Amino acid sequence: MKKFILTLALTGLLAGCSSTQPALHYYSLAADSQQPAAAPVTPQHQLVLRPITLAGQLDRISLVYQLEGQELHFAEYHRWAGSLDDQLNQLTLNGLSTRLPGWVIRQDGGRKGPVLTILVERFQGRHDGRAVLSGRWRLLAEDGTVLREAPFNQVRVLPADGYNALVSELGLGWQQLLDQIAAEVRQSAS
Repeated sequence: MKKFILTLALTGLLAGCSSTQPALHYYSLAADSQQPAAAPVTPQHQLVLRPITLAGQLDRISLVYQLEGQELHFAEYHRWAGSLDDQLNQLTLNGLSTRLPGWVIRQDGGRKGPVLTILVERFQGRHDGRAVLSGRWRLLAEDGTVLREAPFNQVRVLPADGYNALVSELGLGWQQLLDQIAAEVRQSAS
């Protein structure tokens, strides 16, 4: 009888230890929904895009969620499907190429032209159901003179709960930022 009870207890203990781990979820930012210009345009201008700089707390694989106060939570099971800075660089390159017909957008810096830098300080969810994007972008002349500089700060209401809604809203916010930057770049060239 003791052997039976001991066996039953061990079986119960082992069953409790074999609980499954939560599944990992991977997210990528959606590509720009704008269509490229219908007819090819002869490039008249060039823009050099420097790599996007992320604040240290964003330079990780986990999505970031701000709890009440200043406490941050790094979502262990909700991750970027590739580095966030690479995704933002690709979205920015493609998005500005679409928004600036007649411009060549380059990341290698091998050619002359104004230089765009973007620093992202916040790109995260928040406890009150909002997505937060903030940072600063700067447009520099070839000699380093600042042509335009502006902070950006968007607080966007999530349409639904969950990380899918968060990632979607962050992507829409980034596209809105690209609209603003493209307008300023066009204005600086005129």
